Amino acid sequence: MLHKVKSTIEDNFLFDKGEQILVGVSGGADSVALLSVLHKLAEQEGWQLHVAHVEHGLRGEESIEDARFVEKLCGEWKIPFHLMQPDVKKYAAEQGISTQVAARELRYAFFRDTAKRIGASKVALAHHADDQAETILMRVLRGTSVAGLTGIPLRRKMDGIEVVRPFLYVWRSEIEEYCQKEKIVYRNDSTNALTDYLRNKIRLQLIPQLEREYNPNLRRGLTQLGDIASHEDSYMNQQAELIFEQIVKKGLDSGWSVDKTGLLCQPLALQRRVITLILYYLSGCTIEWEAKHITSIIGLANHPSPSARIDLPFGVRAWREYDFIHIAKSPVWEIPAHRTEAALPVPTWPVDQSKMVFPFCFPEFCLNGSIELLEGAESPVDQWEAVFDYDQIQDRSFLIRSRLPGEWMRPIGMTGRKKIKEIMMEARIPLYRRNFWPLWLIDDQVVWVTGIRRSQFAVVGPQTRRTVRIRVNQQQLQEEMPTQED
Repeated sequence: MLHKVKSTIEDNFLFDKGEQILVGVSGGADSVALLSVLHKLAEQEGWQLHVAHVEHGLRGEESIEDARFVEKLCGEWKIPFHLMQPDVKKYAAEQGISTQVAARELRYAFFRDTAKRIGASKVALAHHADDQAETILMRVLRGTSVAGLTGIPLRRKMDGIEVVRPFLYVWRSEIEEYCQKEKIVYRNDSTNALTDYLRNKIRLQLIPQLEREYNPNLRRGLTQLGDIASHEDSYMNQQAELIFEQIVKKGLDSGWSVDKTGLLCQPLALQRRVITLILYYLSGCTIEWEAKHITSIIGLANHPSPSARIDLPFGVRAWREYDFIHIAKSPVWEIPAHRTEAALPVPTWPVDQSKMVFPFCFPEFCLNGSIELLEGAESPVDQWEAVFDYDQIQDRSFLIRSRLPGEWMRPIGMTGRKKIKEIMMEARIPLYRRNFWPLWLIDDQVVWVTGIRRSQFAVVGPQTRRTVRIRVNQQQLQEEMPTQED
């Protein structure tokens, strides 16, 4: 087995000569055997080994004894030992997850943090071929994608650290034989004999029955399926990444925005993979997303409402805004609890004709620009300018604030009034920005929805002798508009 593991390491370039390696050791046969093999190879390869052990506190004195055993073993082999004793149940309750998931998240976080602290770029874990077969079959039973059929990867990135599995092509029987031959002592986890967990039932009951009654080579067949699926999945991911670069861009609050048309013109297989990529970018690769979550996001692209949205696990929300699907962590929809207002007095007509432009800046609205006083009647250059008849608004002040429920204005060119909500919808202002979009008011009357529509109040006409022109910085407003989280 030693030669087999060494070949796996060399053929796949799992470790470099002279590097530091953090080994996850539970005290069971698999992890102790892995530590033994790496310890034997370390001298000739120049590796510096460290051991990480997590005492989850879920098995009372038994798990405490496991920690003592691993620490003693490390002392005998002169390997630095790192211990974590988290409160798994408390973390599970806080996160609203099962104790199994909580234990896994805490364990991998400890591996990552410890590796970074000691300067190790690799974490070695003892998953083996039987684990691979069980994982694939378990995912088939639960319902999985082609990516799920790949099972446990030989190596994967985890926040700058690489998790590697040198035992992935070694069978449990080979590990047990190695331990017996090398007279290696290890601990037995009593919970491995319980059938309360699905994986244990598959290992202890289902696989033996399938091997007896259907296929004696079931485990080998499952690992072969995983190997084939891995190569095909790798190719499909490469194609999905190419599509991702074309139709996905960085969005609000570290989220992502997907071009709806660009997504729907792709084969469904690639649509799913692009969405999966986004979800993993948002939540990390330790979280497994279900097919129903992927399908529900794709469904937004075909939804009849241009503002449909869905809530997903792990604080992720997806929503449609016209031609884009946005995916982010907990975007804000509500009206701000503390409404911000700003007053901007209309400048007094100056005696000094050289001082006709007055800059303004309101960081709370990400709004800056200028007010300019002009002789005669002037027209706006574009929608980011608004002009008013100076004589109708002199000695007054503009009030700048966000919208109120049911608020309306009388737009130029219309005989009646129109709700601000409708004006913003027609301008395709994203839903998450509407409650923050600045309005300009005089005497409690909306006179300008910034960059969108002007009201009939104090319009400039042939009779106008003096004009007030407001100019707003378009880029700052569109790119830096705050959310409630800010």
